[in-house]
Amino acid sequence: MKSFFLLFLVIFSQHSFADISLSELGMSAESTKPDPKFPPAEMKLRSSKLKTHEVLGLVTLGAMTATMLTGNGALDSNLHMYLGFTTGALYMATAYYSLTAPKPMGVIDRGRIKWHKGLAWVHFPLMILVPYLGYMYKKHEDEDKGHSSLEKQHSALAGVLFGTFAVSAALMVIEF
Repeated sequence: MKSFFLLFLVIFSQHSFADISLSELGMSAESTKPDPKFPPAEMKLRSSKLKTHEVLGLVTLGAMTATMLTGNGALDSNLHMYLGFTTGALYMATAYYSLTAPKPMGVIDRGRIKWHKGLAWVHFPLMILVPYLGYMYKKHEDEDKGHSSLEKQHSALAGVLFGTFAVSAALMVIEF
């Protein structure tokens, strides 16, 4: 399993970013001309925020991979916990830059962008739930209490979170 994650990181680190076509962004060539309703300053801000979102997303994926690799119980659980906190903070910063990028009116998401945004409906709630379940699991373990059935699913849900987030990143990085 660890070799899979390492291979995944090597592929991501060596692959150049895929070009996204204007049609996948829901724009035509005519729509790239300056629009009085969407001034160039706002377009520059959008571009800057989405580029930051892209870089932070890949950094978050790296932190999430490290968190997954330390979550098997063989290593120090505090390291796993701190990596989880770091991943959560990076994830929220990444989401912030995506959600605050101004979007031109009338733009319809298509292709990879549509799938990328659709997967967020899966990994965002899991990014809230998984750390909470990890906290509850550790708290009950420290108090020698039993674990609820949902707490026992922390690892499985973390795997789904990682998978959907990785696919979402791959959609933007690798040209299909």
